[in-house]
Amino acid sequence: MTDNKKYDVVAIGNAMLDVLCEVSEPFLDQEGISKGVMNLVSRERSNNILKLVKPVKETAGGSAANTISTLAKLGLKTGYIGKIADDQQGGVFKKDLIHDSIIYKTAFLDKGNSESTGKCIVLITPDKERTMNTYLGATEYLSDIDIDEELIAYSEWLYLEGYRFDGQESKKAFYKAIEIAKKNKTKIAITLSDSFCVDRHRSDFINLLNESADLVFCNEDELKSLYEVEYIEAAQKLIADTISCVACTCAEKGAYLFHKSSIRRISTKKVSVIDTTGAGDNFASGFLYGLSKNFSLEKCAVLGNEIAGEVLTIYGPRIEKSLTNFIKVNA
Repeated sequence: MTDNKKYDVVAIGNAMLDVLCEVSEPFLDQEGISKGVMNLVSRERSNNILKLVKPVKETAGGSAANTISTLAKLGLKTGYIGKIADDQQGGVFKKDLIHDSIIYKTAFLDKGNSESTGKCIVLITPDKERTMNTYLGATEYLSDIDIDEELIAYSEWLYLEGYRFDGQESKKAFYKAIEIAKKNKTKIAITLSDSFCVDRHRSDFINLLNESADLVFCNEDELKSLYEVEYIEAAQKLIADTISCVACTCAEKGAYLFHKSSIRRISTKKVSVIDTTGAGDNFASGFLYGLSKNFSLEKCAVLGNEIAGEVLTIYGPRIEKSLTNFIKVNA
């Protein structure tokens, strides 16, 4: 870190609990649930789905919070901004961040608001694909008032979760955070989060990336959706010169790095997949950790692949074991 920066990465995202459930392929069809993407649902719909499934695990989640959690376990100094309600689920979420020594000071949702802490029901099919059904709840009420200027100003990186574009007040919060980051020379990383999310906000995303992003994280479907291309290689000529790097994950193929005029694929090791939830979030953790140690982009992608591989072998988006040995091996 530079002398005037106290933190390595601060993130803004959807603060919520993940409820993981195993289901059959026909279940998705019967319930009219689009597979492999994030489906926004009401609290009533969320509760109805829970009546039909049997959870195998409940854990603090949220894409950017997952990334920050792993970065904290890797030893970086981190912070998080995201809205929760003052309820049992919110307490679990906050306790998890504090336990990992993550700076978290976002105020609870106003008591006059009846929404509860957000919840994401993750349906895992036999092919290990995850389908998310997200009730935003309290996190939808994140506003520019919640943006911690000092936290962003004193961080090397601001990490923005694309899911948070599903909320008008949250868009304002995003742009306030970006303004603070630019004013204080805090670098900006943005994750596209989901192809349907990209579809909903394509023009806003493209403008945001072109004007503000130093680094972009995405997967193959999101990149193709963003630029409306059939093959990810075709995105090369559409990526603005202002974006230093695009790191695009491609499941078992590893990741592609788009850097200036070059495209390079970084292969990954094969693992026995239990659940794909959080793979992209943890790839971003490894990549950002590498950048904090001044590794090459290629080595950052290798680290991202390896940490993503770790989370693929467990249920849920959070790596619970110590990563001390992992750091030593990859130093």
